[in-house]
Amino acid sequence: MQYNLNKVHYIFTTDKQLRITSWSEEAERIFKKSSSDVNGIPYYEITPKINKDRKDAVAQVLKNGKSVTVRGHRIFCFYGGAEADIHITPLKNKAGKVCGTTVSIEAFPGCIIWEKLRQSERFIDIGKISATFAHGIRSPLNAIKGAVVYLREKYASEKKLIEFTRIIEQEISRLDNFIARFLSTAVSDQGLTETDLKSVLKKIEILTSLQVLSRNIRAFFENDYTPPVLINSFHLEHAILNVINNAIDAMPSGGTLYVKTCREGSLANEFAVIEISDTGCGITDGGAEDMTISSRNKGKGLGLFITREILRSFGGHLEIKSKRDRGTTVKLYIPAGRMND
Repeated sequence: MQYNLNKVHYIFTTDKQLRITSWSEEAERIFKKSSSDVNGIPYYEITPKINKDRKDAVAQVLKNGKSVTVRGHRIFCFYGGAEADIHITPLKNKAGKVCGTTVSIEAFPGCIIWEKLRQSERFIDIGKISATFAHGIRSPLNAIKGAVVYLREKYASEKKLIEFTRIIEQEISRLDNFIARFLSTAVSDQGLTETDLKSVLKKIEILTSLQVLSRNIRAFFENDYTPPVLINSFHLEHAILNVINNAIDAMPSGGTLYVKTCREGSLANEFAVIEISDTGCGITDGGAEDMTISSRNKGKGLGLFITREILRSFGGHLEIKSKRDRGTTVKLYIPAGRMND
């Protein structure tokens, strides 16, 4: 069985006694040993010895001063192993004499548990970012709420503005409540309600109207009949806005945004579907299964990842189709459901 895993690249250097003299950050992460832990230790006591023609390839480079490449070198671990392409080059001093080696390793892991450990580190990083965000956002929220109250009182005769301020106040209160429970409660445990997608999308259309206008974007919202869904409405709005904001960011010089709903599946397995399309730059790398790294110049690339995890927590899923410079279509699938089902 083969797995579709990313290769890893790490480097270390040795002196003439095969002792490690430098150790890259990627090597630190893989072996869980810092440079200070390994410096001065023979490399083969930290990583498996690199043999070619039954001889230590690093020692051979030190002896003859010629670079060596070892392809398909097998590295074993407790859970499986990896194949690696290894490039060993001599290091020379000012006099031109060999004084050490540089060992560059490109490994192609064959251990699925090793990859899961790599992925878990991404989740830890996301957790740290999220916790920092949750703690840091409350003060700005209070300032925004105060400004909204002032605007509502000063411009009480402006009906459109009052509509905006009412929605903003509601969302600030909901966001503040969400943050209060965020660190101790799982996403899927929070407040399931029977939600009508039409009303959710109408609110989102109002909230994003000024944003699309400022970008010269034409926005079309089409709400066909969809069954009610049983979901936390705050999380659903967050998931939808993540995708719409990505679409808007992909069209800085104008374009077209389409948001429409439909129903798919059988009566026993029915989904309400929200389809969001743009005519922007497209997603150039990664994809639906690797969304923790941004394909754009800004941000951490968490928006689509968070949307996917929200949908998964409620039994839904996400589909993405994208072509470079021709736009992206994202479909959010939410299981149909009623409170009395």
